[in-house]
Amino acid sequence: MNSFERHEKRYLRRKAKRDKKVLDRSKYYADLNRSFCFSKVMYYADKCCRGVGYKKSTQKFKIHLFTIIATTCRNIKTGNYIVHDTYKFKINERGKIRNIDAPFICDRLVHKVISNEIILPIYSTHLIYDNGASMKNKGFIFALKRVKKKLYDWYKTNGYTGYIVLIDFSKFFENCSHEVIHNIHKKYIHDEYIIKVIEDYLFIDKGIALGVEIAQREACIIPNQLDHFIQNNGYSIERYMDDTFFLVKEYDDALEVLKNYYALANNLKLIINKNKTKIISINNYFKYCKWHYYISANGKIIIVPDKSTIYRQIRKLKKMSKLSINYNEITQTKDSFTAYLSIGNSYKYISSIINFN
Repeated sequence: MNSFERHEKRYLRRKAKRDKKVLDRSKYYADLNRSFCFSKVMYYADKCCRGVGYKKSTQKFKIHLFTIIATTCRNIKTGNYIVHDTYKFKINERGKIRNIDAPFICDRLVHKVISNEIILPIYSTHLIYDNGASMKNKGFIFALKRVKKKLYDWYKTNGYTGYIVLIDFSKFFENCSHEVIHNIHKKYIHDEYIIKVIEDYLFIDKGIALGVEIAQREACIIPNQLDHFIQNNGYSIERYMDDTFFLVKEYDDALEVLKNYYALANNLKLIINKNKTKIISINNYFKYCKWHYYISANGKIIIVPDKSTIYRQIRKLKKMSKLSINYNEITQTKDSFTAYLSIGNSYKYISSIINFN
């Protein structure tokens, strides 16, 4: 047996161990009897009602809560579940029109159970640490702080030598391929019936729907292969949903990585927005997730919010004041926004919000 054959056998043994772990994890978590037991569904039913108790649909849901939970558990386990239509509406988010598919509370209950009891524990071990979206104890602030730390660590080692690569996907949720998602399900969830249940609730229309909790989990795993490609090449990466940031030392390296990244993204049927995908020198400021970053001459990482965010909030406060909204509500809005601004170097903006009358 030569060296190549020994390496190949070791690789196959390691692969068999990994595959067994995936299978064991799938068998444990992809179990409807474990996930859709009465006590667990009751826990998520309570979560569904939080913050929306004023709605008529929520009040009716609470009145018939025990019956709905028992029926839901039985129907899911026996294959008699019915996926209801969603409530469709549009929102204008910073000038972008987004189509929202809001599920009714009975379907939202099923989404919560599937998302937290099946999909999350199965997917979480395969995600890179710096994939912060929709993860417990992580999230948006985690992503911003990780970018700041990566810049600081890079400056201590390399100074102003290096480049920042920013990557953005075009219409990410809308362009997510059902075929790609189905292949991911087959890879990690070894139960055809559970895959069918998930996809019946997930595949509402083209792509995956904004407003559906399961869709948030799928959005984390779809570009996972791209994250591992960058990380395995030794580059420091952070991804929040469809916004990716990583650092490279040489400009030519950045171009080479992007070339391969485009090819992998094409295999996953993801469309990269080339207008927002940029290579920036590390001594220039850049914008990531609506925050501006800059490394000062003494190595301090400056992070300030985008001005459009401030102007939008001031317009909102002016409108609230004009409509004679309760003073306590205005104060709560101001406190909430100043807490958000306190993430970075925003003293001037915080003062303007606090002193707003």
